[in-house]
Amino acid sequence: MPRRNGRHRPRIPVNIVYRSIQAAGGPSAICAALGISLPTLARWRRAGRVGDARAVLEWAALLHAEPAQQLALARALAGLRRDRARAK
Repeated sequence: MPRRNGRHRPRIPVNIVYRSIQAAGGPSAICAALGISLPTLARWRRAGRVGDARAVLEWAALLHAEPAQQLALARALAGLRRDRARAK
């Protein structure tokens, strides 16, 4: 196992809400499309997840046309795991 040299720092996890805001055209575009206020969007961005289920699904539909990609983004926005639990 290699020694840590003090410069190696863990990577900060990506804030999916922030990345999705930028991909959708900015905060004002998301607020207009979802019918939410800027303070609500800012609260979701700080938390790193979206608490409103309707907003999660509509947001995912804004960015992706394919259902599989919409589901993956919706799960990430809601703060759920990326891998789906396998039914046994």
